[in-house]
Amino acid sequence: MVSSPETSSGQAIWQMKTNYNHMKNMMKKISLLAVAVLFSGWLTAQEKADMVTDRPDQTESATIVSLKGFQIESGFSFEKYNSEINNTTYNSTLVRYGLLEKIELRLGLAYLGTNVSLDGGSFDESGFAPIVVGAKFQLQEESERLPKLAIMTTFTLPKTGASVYENKYLGADFRVNGEYSLNEAMSLGCNLGVAWSGAEGSNTAVGIYTAVIGMSLSEKLGAFAELYGFLPKEGKNDHRWDAGMTYSVNDDLQLDFATGIGLSKVSPDFFISLGLSIRMP
Repeated sequence: MVSSPETSSGQAIWQMKTNYNHMKNMMKKISLLAVAVLFSGWLTAQEKADMVTDRPDQTESATIVSLKGFQIESGFSFEKYNSEINNTTYNSTLVRYGLLEKIELRLGLAYLGTNVSLDGGSFDESGFAPIVVGAKFQLQEESERLPKLAIMTTFTLPKTGASVYENKYLGADFRVNGEYSLNEAMSLGCNLGVAWSGAEGSNTAVGIYTAVIGMSLSEKLGAFAELYGFLPKEGKNDHRWDAGMTYSVNDDLQLDFATGIGLSKVSPDFFISLGLSIRMP
């Protein structure tokens, strides 16, 4: 039996309407799914704590990386000592992992460069710095009258870097980290500690102090100013000042910049650093 043109046309129209309704229903489902995914992502973002990094300032925070969370903090820095010595950290990377709610593990890697010019001659050295491992332990949360406190210990492993930078003995750094909020936009941070480099011939205790004030300029932009120094048991004290800014691209990515000057004869004339930090939940 052959269908008439009117019958074929009606079937085609009916099929087009059916396809349209199927497509309409599918688009509704896709739209609802997209809204659900976006809403779920928004809720997750709302639940996330602010990312707190240990760069670009010299003050180590009293905040621990979240449980089972990874945070990578990486950057470049340049120091100039008068007209003769330049120190470059081509890359310094700190990996932080939340082992427990109050404990994080730390791994530090760096690739260094040194340029020295004396009496018309010069030489360049470069290579990996010794590997640094350690942990941070949170002692108490901030309260109305008390600061947030943590202790941090790191060890510089001997014979793990390039020959020009390696340390013969185990180096160590012990610090007490504190931070306290002045108001919603300003906070104070400080470190007190002692370190041993592990280097042959200079493995003596060096006292460490830092004091920083941080300011939130907007939801994404922050700034800080800091005084810090190194107080060796033997030799001259090294006091420095720096300041810088941070920019949060999103909840899990932060860019930073810092620059500063030396305040002592043994300090660098000036220094500068650039970096980024990534959180992987």
